[in-house]
Amino acid sequence: MNLHDVTRSRFIAALVALFFTFAGIQAPAYAAIVGTDQIAAETELDTQRARIHDMLARDDVKQQMIDLGVDPNMVQERVNGMTPAELAQVEGRLDQLPAGSGALGTIALVLLILILLDVAGVTDIFPRI
Repeated sequence: MNLHDVTRSRFIAALVALFFTFAGIQAPAYAAIVGTDQIAAETELDTQRARIHDMLARDDVKQQMIDLGVDPNMVQERVNGMTPAELAQVEGRLDQLPAGSGALGTIALVLLILILLDVAGVTDIFPRI
């Protein structure tokens, strides 16, 4: 065995020892208590978004949006970016619409969405609002 092989063996042994030394060190874990009210609020937001997405996924609603020149994908992105207050407002308006899938309800929903998009500055359909 020559000097080069001994040096190489020691280097490998030092690397293995160093690896096992650092493998045993654990990073500290930080956790915070999440309250039930926070989980419930997040779940409610997800439920509200899902209800609005379900309404927007209807073929008659998509067709109305396309007829009005609005990209349905843009509306979906806008719903995903809504604040909790905006979601509650839209959800309240949806609850006020008449039951059933009549044309009046669809038009009212599309009009509400267009107004929200216009207020948010995404579209400029109603220039005087």
